Amino acid sequence: MKFKITHHLQYTYSREVFVEPTVLRLKPRDDFSQKLDNFQTEFNPAPAGRSEGLDLYNNPVTLFWHTAELAKWEASTSFTVETLLNNPFNYLITDQPVLRLPAKYTKENRQALAPYLFRSEPDGAVDELAQRLLVESDDNTLSFLYHMTDTLHRDFTQVIRLVGEALPPGKTLRRKEGACRDLAVLFVDLCRSLGIASRFVSGYKYDPGSRDSFELHAWAEVFLPGAGWRGYDPSLGLAVADTHIALASGPGPAEAAAVSGTFRGSNVLSKLAYQVRMEDLTPAEKVGV
Repeated sequence: MKFKITHHLQYTYSREVFVEPTVLRLKPRDDFSQKLDNFQTEFNPAPAGRSEGLDLYNNPVTLFWHTAELAKWEASTSFTVETLLNNPFNYLITDQPVLRLPAKYTKENRQALAPYLFRSEPDGAVDELAQRLLVESDDNTLSFLYHMTDTLHRDFTQVIRLVGEALPPGKTLRRKEGACRDLAVLFVDLCRSLGIASRFVSGYKYDPGSRDSFELHAWAEVFLPGAGWRGYDPSLGLAVADTHIALASGPGPAEAAAVSGTFRGSNVLSKLAYQVRMEDLTPAEKVGV
């Protein structure tokens, strides 16, 4: 599929402040699953400087900075992207011990994947759910991933929470509800409790009939030797394919945040406004029309 996407951000402050150097993670990945074209970023006011690069987790980032105090700044991105992953299960697992749970990676992989296996706040209730799903999946990793994705989609109520950090996985579990980022964090922790390397992903989804069709979205990816990183979306109950466009990923939501930055000033109120537009450019013959 092919999409044209524009994303506009506007930060306003109750009085002028000094905005510290700020990172944008709004440039989609360009890899085997999606091809990026005509990407542009515009700022208002123009920053004093900007640089492009890759962060610690290989996400494309734009760092920009201002030298004057501001009461408002805006950033806009526009691009076209072709998604290529129409079959999310077209892969071969090359490390058989990963297919049985708890998963067992090679020593080399385990060292590289350490950030994606670490659990900062293990929760007994999360472990109990993981064990139940494990038994119901006959200890098979792929069955577990599918069953867990379906369970979180079916048994949890998805809510729209436009601001705020992702909830701890145990809290989402006890509430039986969460925003897409909450369910993604719970999915990640359930995976890690059974030794499956997993990471948080931010991006867009094409789902024009949903209440949050033009919002940033979140899901999870797991590392399967031979297949690489593969996505699962517990909010939608499916394996990620060509209706998802990935922006950034990392061990947790903070490392995949669209904007990372601070400002200097006390007793200042800040407000974020944004708009995302997605247009399906897929030729009719490719969607069977």
